[in-house]
Amino acid sequence: MVGVTMSGLVSCDRGGTRTTSGKPPAVTRALACKKPASTAMAAAVREFIKTSTPAPQRFLMAAGTDSALPEAGFNALQDKGPSFYYSSDTVAQRKMREKLANDGPYASMLVVYHGKTESADGNTVTVSLGGHFIGGVQEGKIEPTRQIAVVCDSSGWHVTPPQSGVAP
Repeated sequence: MVGVTMSGLVSCDRGGTRTTSGKPPAVTRALACKKPASTAMAAAVREFIKTSTPAPQRFLMAAGTDSALPEAGFNALQDKGPSFYYSSDTVAQRKMREKLANDGPYASMLVVYHGKTESADGNTVTVSLGGHFIGGVQEGKIEPTRQIAVVCDSSGWHVTPPQSGVAP
């Protein structure tokens, strides 16, 4: 009887390009770029919050409007801190403002979704977000609308740095 022991696996390369995972780049990118809408949305919301001044400590989202974040965006808000729905009803708004005031002087931002665009290949998603502060010393301060581009490569989704102006 002959016994064979394998101590490792050997991969054969037919001359094609491989990544460190041993898979062709297109396969690796396809695996890393699953769920573009939700993954890119969450990354864009996190970036928007991270770059907002002052740093928001509580988050509001317009309820039931076209400015409401998709579910993945609201989930990203919840991961960053207390998050609430902000109604268009003035009575409900007054109650929310009272709640926020009673809970403490934390910077509370209403995050406003202005839409998204996807590239033809689905590997770039640009999310448009803005906001304004509700209550406290920051009342009425506007966080300008920004276009946040999120791209996917073989290592997953990443926010791209903002484009600077081209020198003359």
